[in-house]
This record gives sequence, structure tokens and C-alpha cells, in this order.
Amino acid sequence: MLPKEHNKQYQKFSQMLNQLQQLMAQENLELEKISAIRKEVQQFFEIQIMSLDNLELDRSITFQVKSYLTEIHKELRLLYVDLTFLQASRNPQTTQRRLATIKDRLKTLIGYCGNILSKTKLT
Repeated sequence: MLPKEHNKQYQKFSQMLNQLQQLMAQENLELEKISAIRKEVQQFFEIQIMSLDNLELDRSITFQVKSYLTEIHKELRLLYVDLTFLQASRNPQTTQRRLATIKDRLKTLIGYCGNILSKTKLT
């Protein structure tokens, strides 16, 4: 079972990822704003999510949550690299490929967060 504090933090994290996804879907990309929010998302994950006490988790889901956290951490690092490459891209085709990669990565991150929230009932 997922403790209330965990649920609250994952909900907030999911909202932040959705906000970033909405910014990426806009016609005119505000790369500075996107970078700032990506940094907030990364910091929130490192400070709020990673500091949650996994001893409070039900033993049946501890391994699953830890696996998701590992994947989320990896995807966030790759998202940073993708955004850096997006800012440096000059060719419209490259820019479109980078945008598609970033959007896919955000979908994956939101999915991982959703899986943690949905597969683990609130206690």
C-alpha cells in the first residue's frame, strides 16, 4: 500500500510532468521556461520523491516502486540531454525529431508515475 505522504508527493510530481508536457505541446516553445520547469521537476524528484521513506511501503510493492524510481531517474537525466540537444538544434528536421523524443520521454515518465499511483492503493 502507498502511504498518504507518498501519494501526495507522486501526485505533485505527476502534475509537474503534465505541466512540462503541456509546454512542449505549445506552438511557440519557450525553451527558457521549459528548462526552468525541467530543473524544478528534477529537483522535486531528487529532494521530495527520493527522500520518501521506502520502509513505509508495503513489502509487496517496495521492489516495484524502487524499479520505477530507477527508471524515472534515468529518464529525467535523458530528458535533460534531449532538451540540451533541442536548444542546440538548428535544422528543422532535427528539431522535430528532438521534440518527438522529448514528448515520448515525458509520456514514459508520466506513465511510470501513474503506474506507481494506480497499482498501489492508498493507505
